[in-house]
Amino acid sequence: MTTPSSRRSLYSLLFISSILFTSFSLISQAQAKPLLVNGLSYSFYSKTCPNLETIVRNHLKKVFTRANWQAPALLVIFFHDCFVQGCDGSLLLDGNPGERDNPLNRGISHKAVQTIDDIREVVQKECGRVVSCADITVLAARDAVFLVINLSSSLLLFSLSFYIYIYSCFL
Repeated sequence: MTTPSSRRSLYSLLFISSILFTSFSLISQAQAKPLLVNGLSYSFYSKTCPNLETIVRNHLKKVFTRANWQAPALLVIFFHDCFVQGCDGSLLLDGNPGERDNPLNRGISHKAVQTIDDIREVVQKECGRVVSCADITVLAARDAVFLVINLSSSLLLFSLSFYIYIYSCFL
């Protein structure tokens, strides 16, 4: 016979487990490719730079091992570059004064901009000058979020297995 407190603990455990399960379900659904607008393509660089996404992701993995704070900084660059008139890579252009010097862009990390410049260099060595700076910025932001979510997912998996273990102790 179970006591009311152990029953409440079991219900709490089941509730938390269902939240975690729902989160994993939503994450897996979000990874499916959404519908495209005419003129856009998931495989735009498949012939001219087939390893583009791998290059960007591998470079970011190296960067995040020593500077994981750059993930949100790359996302900030994406928003500042793409927010008003679409992505144009203008934050990456040098100028006197440049777009980076605009007071609205003061919070942009120069090291994160350097990371995008480094990625651009690697991409140009591999593929030539066929990939736009705006696309590199978008891929860097997307992969920064992806890499952070993967880290969080592995922590959530640990938490879920811990809760399953605790649940099995009540059986």
